[in-house]
Amino acid sequence: MSGFVVWFTGLSGAGKSTLAAMLSAELRARGVHVEVLDGDEVRTHLSKGLGFSREDRDTNVRRIGFVAKLLARAGACAITAAISPYRATRDELRAQIPGFVEIHCACAIPALAERDPKGLYKKALAGEIKHFTGIDDPYEPPEHPEVVVHTDRESKEASLAHILSALEDLGHIPRLGHIPRLDLQPTGSGEASSAPLSISAPSLPRALEPSALPLPHGGELISRQVTPARHDSLSERARALVAIDLDARTESFVTLIGSGAYSPLGGFMTSRDYLRVLGDLRLERGLPWPLPVTLAVPEHIAARLRIGTEAALRARDGRLVAIIEVSELWRPDREREALAIHGTTDPSHPGVAALLDAGPVYVGGELLGLERPAPPFSPAYDHTPSALRAVFTARGFRRVVGFQTVDLLHRGHEHITRAALEICDGLLVHALAGGDPTEDLPLDVRLRACEAVLAHYYPLDRAVLSVYPAVTHHAGPREALLHALTHKNYGCSHVIVEHDHAVGSVLQAPSHETRALFDRFAPAELGVVPLFFEEAFYSTAIAATATRKTAPGDASTRIPCSGKEVRRMLARGELPPSEMLRPEVARLLAGSLRRS
Repeated sequence: MSGFVVWFTGLSGAGKSTLAAMLSAELRARGVHVEVLDGDEVRTHLSKGLGFSREDRDTNVRRIGFVAKLLARAGACAITAAISPYRATRDELRAQIPGFVEIHCACAIPALAERDPKGLYKKALAGEIKHFTGIDDPYEPPEHPEVVVHTDRESKEASLAHILSALEDLGHIPRLGHIPRLDLQPTGSGEASSAPLSISAPSLPRALEPSALPLPHGGELISRQVTPARHDSLSERARALVAIDLDARTESFVTLIGSGAYSPLGGFMTSRDYLRVLGDLRLERGLPWPLPVTLAVPEHIAARLRIGTEAALRARDGRLVAIIEVSELWRPDREREALAIHGTTDPSHPGVAALLDAGPVYVGGELLGLERPAPPFSPAYDHTPSALRAVFTARGFRRVVGFQTVDLLHRGHEHITRAALEICDGLLVHALAGGDPTEDLPLDVRLRACEAVLAHYYPLDRAVLSVYPAVTHHAGPREALLHALTHKNYGCSHVIVEHDHAVGSVLQAPSHETRALFDRFAPAELGVVPLFFEEAFYSTAIAATATRKTAPGDASTRIPCSGKEVRRMLARGELPPSEMLRPEVARLLAGSLRRS
């Protein structure tokens, strides 16, 4: 197939970026080389310094068109998402670019005003903002676009289906045949067995068979750690800047942004991303993203910051670990944020408490990473996304399942990770670094417990143990989705989602809510396959570890396999039975708790 350009046009908020992100994910899943030229990102980089006069708007659109033409000439699909308000300029580009596909995202002004999180349309309609496209500045809709999608009258999925159908009809992409779903079936004759379920996947058409690890979220890893050649000069510069003190949460953000684990983020969110994430679980550019990644500062620090300048970020041990290029300062509605993320404003909820205790002003901007904020506890298990991807590639893995845990590997975890390994080449056990110090086992104890299980009960060449340098946000389904996306950045094609994944200590999200949140997105948008598992237990009815889906009997036939129950037993001086925990791990934990 030759290259082509998909040109989204429409008013601000009409869904261009969201549909561009959905389309790019779907096309990548079909093996198409895609590059997305988002209007806001182009303004920041390619068209920095341009204003919003007609001449400047046309210059911006022509620059986007020039880059898109080069990409199409090289055989890629270039997707653009910019308002591009003037018909003559778009028609000029159409005449220059073979394979130009114009898509008009049509949406009525009242619907745009209703969905606008910053209230810009209402301000423009009231005369408070001048020269706003579609209100008192013209927008000229295309007369003969290849596709019109009415985003105020149809779902995003319906709009995407129309676009894909048009691209197929135009011959830019091949028609996609039916792909059967994964089929889960037990092994053997159906008799009770201690073996885990065998999950068989039907063969995919060869053209769709994955040949490498999944692409990072957004298409590439965005690492913000500076090179050694720049380190000394930037460290010197940081010492002259206003310093912002980090807490455990923001230290983890700096680590994850710096390593590329939070790709496509290159820094702390601005208000545009923040508001889209709260309302739509998407970044402004349309990519799925469930949790705000923000930097809160106190009033006296905010008073010293200026947009367009830099500030230093200081870790809890006093080191200057990063520089932020301040692009925005704003005051969030933290009660609205708490309700969106945690489902409550109750200050006894640990996530809400952390939010309300933070500074009242948010700072947005790109980062330059100088040092890792928290030195790794165990360097042997400290891996960046690029390092883990190299390990998986060297081992020939194409499908890797990620399992993030703040606990040890008990028999229930063994059951679900082994089941997942039946359809994957490798397993990543990601030990969460920042658990609850009042409830969770220390990281070094958890690592040693995981080492013992993996060394004796898993194929050595199939499992990788690593530290996930994040903290718990107590954000339930949203946090489960974030773990899935970040694990894709680490190279995982699949991710295990437990029944109580990342629940808060006040509100516990039922598993159906987590499934519903994942189901809001097309599979290609997420780019990682969630594997949902019920709570595992030892069933005396079948003498094996199972879940309520695979074993008969009531609660009297179930020995729970949970970290909390293990800790309760150890605290009473009891060793958990082998049905709950491997004996060598139980002895290791008992010794560790006695020393503590």
